[in-house]
Amino acid sequence: MTHSMIPIIREMHDAGSDEERARVLLMVSDAVLMKYRHVFEAACRHAQFDCGLEYINVRRAAWHAVRGPDGRQRNPLFEDARQRFATMAGTEGGAKP
Repeated sequence: MTHSMIPIIREMHDAGSDEERARVLLMVSDAVLMKYRHVFEAACRHAQFDCGLEYINVRRAAWHAVRGPDGRQRNPLFEDARQRFATMAGTEGGAKP
């Protein structure tokens, strides 16, 4: 029996650098990250990508955070963490292909 892997998980496993892993984590949808969180965390652990584990934890906290009346995050730390991670991924100021 052949096991198939959704493409974004394959990208995470095939990533050759922390920058590539960071880009994958920035792109993955909340729904996929929620469902396969343990897979993404295992890939981060295997690559010793502790920053990725921290970013996943920030995203998990954001899923459960109370939003303001406009639907946005009340806590600016969520956006600050996303921005720092985007800088690490090399995508600050515009997405890389």
